Amino acid sequence: MALRNQRIKSTRHGTYKLNLPAEERQLLAHLLPQVKALITTPADESDERVKRLFPVAYANDAAHDAEYQHYMRDELVTSRVQSIDTVLESIEARELTEPQLMAWMRSVNAVRLVLGTMLDIQEDDGGPELLPNDPMFSEHALYDYLSFLLETIIEALGDPTG
Repeated sequence: MALRNQRIKSTRHGTYKLNLPAEERQLLAHLLPQVKALITTPADESDERVKRLFPVAYANDAAHDAEYQHYMRDELVTSRVQSIDTVLESIEARELTEPQLMAWMRSVNAVRLVLGTMLDIQEDDGGPELLPNDPMFSEHALYDYLSFLLETIIEALGDPTG
């Protein structure tokens, strides 16, 4: 908990102090444009990487789901792109407003969902402990970091005391 509080901390003024190291900011600045490009390309139903970003609404009714996707996909893309743009605009900030931190939360989660899909991580997946020589060690470490950052953001947003 102490490390999380050092990373992102709510203030008495309704803002959030952001104490992320430069390397972590650079990592996000590198990953977010990739996710933005992925979600703004025309829909490719076979691209598994985005399946968690555009979830099925009607699992038992393909026609209803197609209609839902038709009407909602553009709105979801617009919302995700706006969030990513907000993060990229505030990537060097030391203090964020609540709407900015919410955009950070949505964007970090989007990267995490794409990576989790690529790694085939399930919700209840504690997963085996990976060894440093595992070929997917770096990707799993990145997923763990994004999970940590997301949890840190959520904790900060839930702490009104500052």
